[in-house]
Amino acid sequence: MNNGKCGSTGARGWLALALLALAFEAGVTNADASSVPATLEVSAGAGQLGVLEQAFPLPLQARVLAADGTPVAGASVYFEADHCRNDGTACLTPTGYASFSGNADAVAVTNADGIAAAPALIAGDQEITTYVVATIYADGPTSSIVDTAYFWVHQVAAAGVPIGSGFSGAWYDPSQSGHGLLVEVLPGNRLLAFWFAFSPDPDQSQQAWFGGVGDIDGNQAIIQADQGQGGRWVPEFDPALYENHAWGTLTFTFSDCNHGRVYYAGDGASSAWGEGSMELTRLTQLEGLSCP
Repeated sequence: MNNGKCGSTGARGWLALALLALAFEAGVTNADASSVPATLEVSAGAGQLGVLEQAFPLPLQARVLAADGTPVAGASVYFEADHCRNDGTACLTPTGYASFSGNADAVAVTNADGIAAAPALIAGDQEITTYVVATIYADGPTSSIVDTAYFWVHQVAAAGVPIGSGFSGAWYDPSQSGHGLLVEVLPGNRLLAFWFAFSPDPDQSQQAWFGGVGDIDGNQAIIQADQGQGGRWVPEFDPALYENHAWGTLTFTFSDCNHGRVYYAGDGASSAWGEGSMELTRLTQLEGLSCP
């Protein structure tokens, strides 16, 4: 009887252990799944201006997320500065490109919030718009790519004057009259801007507008712009159908109260919007505001 009882207790014990093992395995599986990098996105630093041969003012930061959207800590993010665009057919001298203290690439590890901050990026010696690509791999640089993110940046000779409330108003390029931007300086050192333009569709005839709100950092303001899609004319407008989609970056700098430049870069490396800049001239100024 004792043996029978012991056998019975032993069977129940083994069953309990098996159930615990399964539960533990499930827990490990879930934990592992939530810590596996699945997507990479730009967190900060895209679109900024860097004065030639000086450090860009903002660090490039990328965020790594798991498939369920939770941040992944301890993931390696590889940053590589563009050093020869157009497949090698139009290369500057090496000093013309941005670098991480002389190196074309760098690596950073994500923190508890899934953020990896690259080392200081130093502007090259030529005025260009260029990019840094951030990459996460399945198992190091020799393995398959999991995801990438692009940081367009602009190398300039000078970064302009401080941006104050007097820069609020409408701005345009007189040589391209027919489209332009509304700009408003907000409390908290923030800037709102929307560009009313035309889409890069084959016939380039469809109106498009995009913009948002971003931070003013000294002599520049960087906006991660969105473009609305799914809207309808009243009374057919349905908020449930309207969505904001990432457009890219808009960066503003002003040489004086009436002149500036907007630098633009569509989201991703193959955006139909491309990248470049446009001269700005003031069209209107808000009543009660002055620009020193």
